[in-house]
Amino acid sequence: MANFPPTYDQIEGVLKAFIDSIDLNAVCSLASLHNSSKNCRMFRDAASGSYNVCYFVEFDDGTQWVVRIPLEPCISNVWDKVQSEVATIRYLQAKTTIPVPNIHAFGRGGVVDEKNPTGHAYIIQSYIPGETLNLLTLRKMTVNQRMPFYSELVDFFAQLRQQEFPCGGSLMPDPDGGTAPLVGPLLSMQLNELQLENRDLNIQPATFASATDFAFHQYHLLDESLRLPYYKFSQATAEHHVFGMEDLKKRLSDHIDDHGPFVLSHTDLRPSNIIVDENMHIKGIIDWEWAGTVPRQFFLPPTWIAGLPPDRVAGVEFKVEYIWFRDALIEATSERCRQLASEWDRRLPRRIDMPLAVTLQHSSCFVNMYYTGIFPHFHKGSREEVIREFFGRDGKDGKFSLEVQQRLSNSKRYAQYLDENGLAPSCEGKEGQGPGEPPKG
Repeated sequence: MANFPPTYDQIEGVLKAFIDSIDLNAVCSLASLHNSSKNCRMFRDAASGSYNVCYFVEFDDGTQWVVRIPLEPCISNVWDKVQSEVATIRYLQAKTTIPVPNIHAFGRGGVVDEKNPTGHAYIIQSYIPGETLNLLTLRKMTVNQRMPFYSELVDFFAQLRQQEFPCGGSLMPDPDGGTAPLVGPLLSMQLNELQLENRDLNIQPATFASATDFAFHQYHLLDESLRLPYYKFSQATAEHHVFGMEDLKKRLSDHIDDHGPFVLSHTDLRPSNIIVDENMHIKGIIDWEWAGTVPRQFFLPPTWIAGLPPDRVAGVEFKVEYIWFRDALIEATSERCRQLASEWDRRLPRRIDMPLAVTLQHSSCFVNMYYTGIFPHFHKGSREEVIREFFGRDGKDGKFSLEVQQRLSNSKRYAQYLDENGLAPSCEGKEGQGPGEPPKG
């Protein structure tokens, strides 16, 4: 079998087969086992996200739990992910007032977990009533109507900012049984996806003693992501990638601050991970599986507050909404909010910190983010002129020109493989266009 990344349809097929194989009666039996053998039933349909399938169970006394089973085919190290999420949630319960689900039980599955009838790793947690945050509803509200929601959200960010650590990584249970977690190797969505898409990947989870080490780890993950083949991939896109990554590497050492602490971050705080009630009060923050300690410079406001993709943080819409978001910090009376307001100043969207962090963490929008948020800080001419001059200096047989040809060749072979095996995408998905076409203008 060719060593190419799986297509979206292939991944979906494997995940469907995995979910279909889970015995619902075994899920109820597992929940009952951890609640004094009380009878339970499913009170709503199962829901699957990017990394877990959730089963909602209710006991005869009205208690409601969620049994979360990791989607093993799309997770590189299931047990580490489970342990890290549990350690993070329990730490947050001990150190903050951030509303997180209570953990009732967790296990690794397989032959080492004989009392687990599902055979799979799991987390059993309390059910948080409410709905996931609807971004369209939030955006339709007036600024004054949004402010109570922002006030709650910024306080949670301020509490996270207070959780400082000496190094970067993921929280893990103390193997000696201590109550305080340890900082272990960083588990991240970016690394997880690469480990599944590239069997030859030689980047492993690690802890980081400096912000520079952390940033270059993110850079290497981004570089590997952009080297993956795509079904449709133009020379212009390849040139934008190669030049952009080479230029980005030059900027990291000059713009990374190694003097700040590492701070606990959710890293995946999308609207779907925020549970709200009918009045838009936050009832819970969920899915802490990829949480980790990151350099303070990478601890940033949510990119979605303007209702736009991450690569639009350099745009006027985000800058305007950020002012209102920050006003909630300024109006807060707690010392922790005042500290965060001083770090998230009015100029934050105009500084390079935010586009730099977003660029390193979102390979799918690399081209738009780099060329709108970073490139203008350092180059006066148009990107077409700068890129043309860059490859002109390199020459036809230069290192970077040859890298462009290699990527085009790899993508051509990938497209041929997909076509010959009936796997070509029917619509433009992840493998349809590659990670961003060159921006127009």
